Amino acid sequence: MMMTTTAPFIDVLRLHFGDAVQENISLAPYTSARIGGPADILVTVKSADEFAAVMKVIWDYGMPYYILGGGSNVLVSDKGVRGVVVLDRAKEVQFENGDQPTVKCEAGVIFSNLANRCASKGLAGLEWAATVPGTVGGAVYGNAGAFDGDMSHNLIWAEVLTLNGRVKLSVEQMKYGYRTSVLKRGEINAIVLSAMLRLKIQQKRKCLLKLMNSANAERPRSRLVRAWVPCSKTLQAIMRAV
Repeated sequence: MMMTTTAPFIDVLRLHFGDAVQENISLAPYTSARIGGPADILVTVKSADEFAAVMKVIWDYGMPYYILGGGSNVLVSDKGVRGVVVLDRAKEVQFENGDQPTVKCEAGVIFSNLANRCASKGLAGLEWAATVPGTVGGAVYGNAGAFDGDMSHNLIWAEVLTLNGRVKLSVEQMKYGYRTSVLKRGEINAIVLSAMLRLKIQQKRKCLLKLMNSANAERPRSRLVRAWVPCSKTLQAIMRAV
């Protein structure tokens, strides 16, 4: 049952965001571990603009909140979560071609899926992310990495939401360290909305081979976690078509 202290919050959120707001919703389906009790309030956002709008209301009313992306690095108690859980499903992706290609993506994009999309277009640079779980937002926040690559090598800028509005932080301003950032260390209170990532032009087949090699290298260490298997099968199908 939803706690009475959050009852006024759901009325405010529904007034602004309608059917995107639900109450007493199990979080188990939204985590990789498939465990966890209900959130008092679950708000699903489908764009960076919606994300920013929801967070502004939450901050204005002082609502307790949590952000949930891919749910790959979180365990939710069977007792559930008090307050508001914002489920980030903002997944717009925009590719910019040219001599120095880039991709702009919203924070809710699944990172391994993005790596697959880039490789299928002959755009290299994210092969290391083939088996990285979670979303772009989480990767930017924590400087995710694997196989000698990490977000600090690809990020150009991250658009974040602060109490004062939306700003872009350069890779230098993110002050990345090993699996950490200015955001993760709490030096800046901000929510990742989107990011611009640096890519490289490469022959499509070479990109796909690198991606598959990354997936295969991870296999012995992930026998109990099969999240990468659909990606691997998709890549094999693409390779046969190239």
